[in-house]
Amino acid sequence: MTPKRTYVCLPGAWMGAWSWQFVLERLTAAGHNARALPFRGVGERAAELAPDLDNDVFLADTIATLEREDLRDIVLVGHSFGSLIAGLVTDRIPERIAHLVIIDGGIPQDGQSIFGRIPKEIVAKRRKLVKQVNGTDVLPFAPVGSLIIDDPELAAWTHRQLTPHPLACYTKPIRLTHPAGNGRPMTYVACTKPRYPVSAGMHEKVQAMPHIRYRPIEAGHNCIISAPDLVASELLAIP
Repeated sequence: MTPKRTYVCLPGAWMGAWSWQFVLERLTAAGHNARALPFRGVGERAAELAPDLDNDVFLADTIATLEREDLRDIVLVGHSFGSLIAGLVTDRIPERIAHLVIIDGGIPQDGQSIFGRIPKEIVAKRRKLVKQVNGTDVLPFAPVGSLIIDDPELAAWTHRQLTPHPLACYTKPIRLTHPAGNGRPMTYVACTKPRYPVSAGMHEKVQAMPHIRYRPIEAGHNCIISAPDLVASELLAIP
């Protein structure tokens, strides 16, 4: 019998805990504890949007939740942008993390911002979209067609839930005090059908890192919504 695990899942940009609901249903049905945490100012917490929000705030909030609820030996899963925060959490409190899972995100590097990592032409396009909401510079969410979700109704439903994301999360360099993963077991789930332009080259970089377990799946970037069976199967199969 598989031991009961605790999965803590972090959402991508513009998304909240809602984006994980289909995967959480499957993990829970398999007998595990599974939950998702929204970031302050985004998703279910959009009303809390404020100028001081950035990756350091998201990191502190996530650590505070894990410590307050004394969650240990967890499988920490980050989708897309959420993988950055998951990587930072593992850098700071590795003793609580049993396994770090990155779903089609980046491998964080000390001193690098997201805009310093992704292709320059995509950065230029995104900077043109910046606007202010509640006195905060934000990146508004992209058009429905950019979600890479084949089912039109599911794509439209997803798009209706999206909320602006603090720009500082993209422009502020991160601080890491250990190598990526901080010695914890790592799995990278790569979405290959189709590949996400923002993640260009990341799949190849990960495959060259022998300490990371590389798992390609035939799904688009928002696989936690469009292909929850595939994602849940990968999470349940983590050694």
